[in-house]
Amino acid sequence: MSSDDAPQTDESLLRDFESLWNDAAAIWEEHHAEPAFEGYVSADYLAVYRSLLKFQGRCLTFLEWGSGLGVVAIMASRMGYEAYGIEIEPELVQYSCELADRHGGDAKFVCGSFVPTEYEEESISGEEFQRTICDAQSGYEELDMELRDFDLVYAYPWPEEHLVFQSIMRRCGAPRAVLVCYDNREGVLIKRFGKR
Repeated sequence: MSSDDAPQTDESLLRDFESLWNDAAAIWEEHHAEPAFEGYVSADYLAVYRSLLKFQGRCLTFLEWGSGLGVVAIMASRMGYEAYGIEIEPELVQYSCELADRHGGDAKFVCGSFVPTEYEEESISGEEFQRTICDAQSGYEELDMELRDFDLVYAYPWPEEHLVFQSIMRRCGAPRAVLVCYDNREGVLIKRFGKR
């Protein structure tokens, strides 16, 4: 094995990721006033990275809901996951693809809604979308995949949307699929969902 083929240590991968995070922050600084960035919020990427480490080797397929600039999907891809991102804003999908080209990995990004077409909102109080835009064509069609094809799903829901995200996973996710959510008050939250 050549030195180019040697696996990266956590330290070198983290240095690469810090460069990715800085590039994403620079894009935000330059474009944050544009309409495409209206709902964009970046997570604590180091905390999310640590949560992804827990599932390496146990989960293979990764999906980032509302992938924004695609940072988490790019990290997952670099960590060995088969990684995808679904984002409703075409401009953000373009930036994601550019970041992926610069920072390596094979994450694939598509434009559309991350809400599966077969999902019908339940009438349970609190399980409704507040700020998430979901009235677009499903991103799963472009991926030629379904939500149940993913072992690990990452999302950064608006505070009042945790229940509806969990409902989507319960109703449409794979058995024993993992939902990792970032919350700016509580940090990383991990739940298992899917049809039994």
